[in-house]
Amino acid sequence: MDNSNTSRSWLSKLQPRDKTRSSRKNQASSSSGGGGGEGNQDGITDEEALSNITKQKAAAAKQYIENHYKEQMKNLQDRKERRMVLEKKLADADVSEEDQNNLLKFLEKKETEYMRLQRHKIGVEDFELLTIIGKGAFGEVRICREKTTGQVYAMKKLKKSEMLRRGQ
Repeated sequence: MDNSNTSRSWLSKLQPRDKTRSSRKNQASSSSGGGGGEGNQDGITDEEALSNITKQKAAAAKQYIENHYKEQMKNLQDRKERRMVLEKKLADADVSEEDQNNLLKFLEKKETEYMRLQRHKIGVEDFELLTIIGKGAFGEVRICREKTTGQVYAMKKLKKSEMLRRGQ
């Protein structure tokens, strides 16, 4: 039975405290008007404020996840529609079965390539830095060439630590 007491003690540490006990303590400290430091001017305890922050973060995470999956479903629907349009055009154009399959495979390949590019985050390593065309208080502007396509761009590179230090 000794074992059950130790398991009960570590389990009780993980479970939230009884609300009635903590609310009585809060009422006593707020009615006395003095110390404690557990509440603020609005009568909200640190625990409740933390709980509200947690609820806000959970709501934001839920919203982000819902938006992500809505976007995924929209993209899937768009891909299906593009495929159906191509199939319909191919059927109307009297194209051979082999050419139809080749064009559909080409569409799938392009769609896959596009989705892969969407997932890729662009960074400085994706560009070949050519020349500096300007310097400022927080960074510099460079002419650079994208390694994959050869397109030329102007890239502004900022020093975040310097911006934060100066309060910008």
